[in-house]
Amino acid sequence: MNLSTGNELNEIERLDGLVRKEKGDLAFWADVAMVIEKVRVAAQVRISHLAKTGRRSPDTEMFLEHVRGVEKWVDATLASYILNHPTWPWASRVKGIGKENFPKVIGLIEAFGRYYDVDDPEMPPFVTRPVEDYQVLVDGDPVDKEGIWVDGIERLATPSKLHKYAGEHVIDGRAPKREAGTKLGFNSDLRVALVRLATALNRAGSGPTEKAPHRTTGIWYTGGDRGEGYGRGYQGHRLVITSMKEVAGFKIVPTPRSRMCLTCNIEVVKKAALWCPDCGDKLTLKEEPPGILFKGHLHQMSLRQNIKDFTTCVWVVWRQALGLPCPPPYNVARLGEPPIDPWKMVDRPATQYPRPLDRAETIADSEVEEEE
Repeated sequence: MNLSTGNELNEIERLDGLVRKEKGDLAFWADVAMVIEKVRVAAQVRISHLAKTGRRSPDTEMFLEHVRGVEKWVDATLASYILNHPTWPWASRVKGIGKENFPKVIGLIEAFGRYYDVDDPEMPPFVTRPVEDYQVLVDGDPVDKEGIWVDGIERLATPSKLHKYAGEHVIDGRAPKREAGTKLGFNSDLRVALVRLATALNRAGSGPTEKAPHRTTGIWYTGGDRGEGYGRGYQGHRLVITSMKEVAGFKIVPTPRSRMCLTCNIEVVKKAALWCPDCGDKLTLKEEPPGILFKGHLHQMSLRQNIKDFTTCVWVVWRQALGLPCPPPYNVARLGEPPIDPWKMVDRPATQYPRPLDRAETIADSEVEEEE
């Protein structure tokens, strides 16, 4: 597939001594990547459903082939843009980070940027860019306005604001969920991208397996000494949560695949059954009764805490690179926990990395592979 990049994608501007892509590039392509993925999945689901009844849809199959090619090109475009991002010197040293999920995370954070009116009291005081002309749509018609552009990372003045924007906060002790008739208070695409990224960190850093006997453990899986600037990692958070729940009297049990009797610790395959055939107690439908914690829930809680530590490190590295204020996170300022040093939460020295491909080489590689 031969897609022209266009001169507008190669234009860059220098701002505050940093090489910066034209506004909105990462944000735009990250959004496009998420949309294309949904379209590709929809085509795959249609083909699989038709196959169950012995039918085919040649048009859908051809469409899926084209979508996969476009998706591959968009991922390559995102990977090329991330090479000059302020967070890449740090992120490229983390085992399992890759160039697929991380650019989407960064792009979706950049998508939080917007224009502020010149006299807007909510505009961050450290932003000193000149006033620019821009347009907004009012009832479908473009209207000229003047304002000052503020990047997403500049609007997210504290790690807690980034956590809330990413859906990592809690409401009444639980993760926020969609509610009918209520506007979503976080970026659901960003939350999905972060879960995928954290899962990739776990898989890449969990140590040797039968398929990968030479795989080494990663710092974001094992963690380190908190007193020396390391984060707990996935394993550390899992141990802490397990200890807290056990002290509180919780019983940790495997997540049932079907209806389960927690008294007899057996699963009942019969879908219509409501009561245990052995003891007569009511069966559960993956809903945790009081005093019970499923291992699947424990995994999600541990992963969530690791994501919060990771996004905090991204926030610190990004804002330090831009010379922005970096107030301490809530758990450091209010709870007295030791801070995490992002540059200790890496797996590889910078000297071990080969020269990263520039944007033209990354796009060219994707086109060659597609033609083959």
